[in-house]
Amino acid sequence: MIFRSNRFSFRSLLSFHRFYSSSQLHDVYIYNSTSKSMEKFQPKYPGTIFWYSCGPTVYDSSHIGHASTYVTLDIIHRILQRVFNYNIVLMMGITDIDDKIIHRSQKENVHYLEISKKYEQEFIDDMQRLNVQSPTLYARVSDHIPLIINFIKKLIDKGVAYACSSGSVYFDMTQYGEKHDYKHHRMNEQGVSSLETDILSEKRNARDFALWKGRDSSSNELKFQSPWGYGRPGWHIECSAMASRTFGSHLDIHSGGLDLVFPHHANEILQSTAYHETKTWVKYWLHSGLLNTKSMDEKMSKSLNNTILIRDMLKTYTPAQFRYFCLMHDYRSPRTFESAAIQQALFVDKLFKAFFDTVQACHKGLIDISSLSEAEVISRISNTQDEIVDVLANNFDTPSAMTRLQELVHWINSHMNYDIRDNEDKIINTPTCALYLAVDFIQSWLKIFGIDMNISGHQNQNTSSDRILLENVIEKSVQFRTNIRDISRRRTTTTIEENPKKLLLEECDDYRLQMKYLGVEIKDRHQGSTWSFKN
Repeated sequence: MIFRSNRFSFRSLLSFHRFYSSSQLHDVYIYNSTSKSMEKFQPKYPGTIFWYSCGPTVYDSSHIGHASTYVTLDIIHRILQRVFNYNIVLMMGITDIDDKIIHRSQKENVHYLEISKKYEQEFIDDMQRLNVQSPTLYARVSDHIPLIINFIKKLIDKGVAYACSSGSVYFDMTQYGEKHDYKHHRMNEQGVSSLETDILSEKRNARDFALWKGRDSSSNELKFQSPWGYGRPGWHIECSAMASRTFGSHLDIHSGGLDLVFPHHANEILQSTAYHETKTWVKYWLHSGLLNTKSMDEKMSKSLNNTILIRDMLKTYTPAQFRYFCLMHDYRSPRTFESAAIQQALFVDKLFKAFFDTVQACHKGLIDISSLSEAEVISRISNTQDEIVDVLANNFDTPSAMTRLQELVHWINSHMNYDIRDNEDKIINTPTCALYLAVDFIQSWLKIFGIDMNISGHQNQNTSSDRILLENVIEKSVQFRTNIRDISRRRTTTTIEENPKKLLLEECDDYRLQMKYLGVEIKDRHQGSTWSFKN
């Protein structure tokens, strides 16, 4: 089905009633990591998406690799929700039981939950700063231990998992994996799953992976009672059990970074399809490209000690600038946080801010736009809208969408005449409504992508009452300066009515009155003027 702009206006993209019972307005095609091909997006229930996202392992502060993944997935979430009219239930799993968390708690001599709660809250705070929408619900491993144990028990009952004398439980690849077309399950040269660290001697097959890690009952490390003895969950089983608790035997989307494809997501598929006795547990797998170091040879990772914390990055760049950086990369492609890519994002940020300032200058008559046709501006906006929706329907192609917005700005700018002398005899009085339509159009799309900007080019999420007051004061001060310059440039006159000294004093009085309306009281003294905030 082809989407055309006469269906509804671009502004309605933000307020369109999402609870549709009929088919969506536009077919969406996405790349499915399991089939390694583009597929038409058809969730189980039309208009509704059930989505599980792997969240962080909360043992340390979040870095910009996390920011890249979750901002990118947030952009896709916003597109599906606000452009293509889907209602979404999004769950994010939080791994708050992990060897790294336990080791850190032992090192700092605190309870493991003290570590995980601290860094979970840091992660949530960082996501809020980056304007990442909160999921519908979080799922923490520590809240689901009995559920995970029951999940494992059912896999044993089905004959696809087995317990060892150590108390560990493994998924049996011979009984299930080899019989269900999972022979592609990646292995290294030794025939062992790349990240597997379990004791090989007790496994039936080197490719079997841990569902439950047995621990000695007399040890001081974190452990939970189970039918097989003390221990704690394996990494992969946690997401399967938590997602199945909320979504049952079907997920429309499961997402995460590209580094989770194997072994984490591959093992999730095995244990979940076995548990639910279904061939397809997740219909569409989405994986975002990794943020790499400058060399592009390695991902950014805490374990590799090559990270930049989110809070440190935000000391240099704004959340909007980082989001531009993500928008200008294909979501599946690796990206490098280096000078050229960052400068491109900063350029786009400045381009839109400058355009908004230019439109205000046009409205004040400071720029000649007489060669700009209203009808052509409106036509360009309409065509750009159609083009953006079309490229977003093609696997969320945000780089092309951003290019369309930039092309619109460049085209409008090319029809502006900045070469106007300050001359009181020349008054520019061309209507600017089409320009404000273009501003509204661009702001609407940026808001859909998670960047909320006002006409002055500032991110609304950072706007405070103090900032608004400052902007108003600056605006009045610039206007006052313009009036003084205008009076000073006038030819000398002999009429009393146009006495320059009198005009200057009148302008000063008017400026004082304008400041009073803004809450700033100016009082003239014998030795000068003073100011204060009005009570």
